[in-house]
Amino acid sequence: MRTTVVVAALAALAAAGAGGFAWMQHQELLQAKSALNSANSELQKTRTDLKGTRDELISLRKQYSEQQMALNQLQAEMANARAFVEAEKAVSARLREDMAKMKEEFATALRAARASQGRYAAPSVADSPPVRVIQGRRGVQAVNPQPAQ
Repeated sequence: MRTTVVVAALAALAAAGAGGFAWMQHQELLQAKSALNSANSELQKTRTDLKGTRDELISLRKQYSEQQMALNQLQAEMANARAFVEAEKAVSARLREDMAKMKEEFATALRAARASQGRYAAPSVADSPPVRVIQGRRGVQAVNPQPAQ
């Protein structure tokens, strides 16, 4: 009977050990499930954040594309404006040269006219008689008197 008690004690000890081991495994399983649920929750949160970030990235790419097109257009307009300014500078320089030539020609013609005026006096605008204004029924009329001869 002693052997039966020892075997029963050993069986009870083995059953208690197996029960303790099963309880430990169950606790580890519960901890693993809890960790898995926590990780799953973090994964869902990260997916939500990622979706928001993707949407923001798409929006930023669209804005970048629009701003890039606007920049390219402004650069093209700036190049056109520069070309226009350069052309205007060239025209302005040519006009200044033409004006300087005309001033020189006018001065030469004026000197020649003054020099020739000393030889013989030609009628000029300053020598013409003043204009008289007569107001009548038909409105204002300018009448130039006949020069006295």
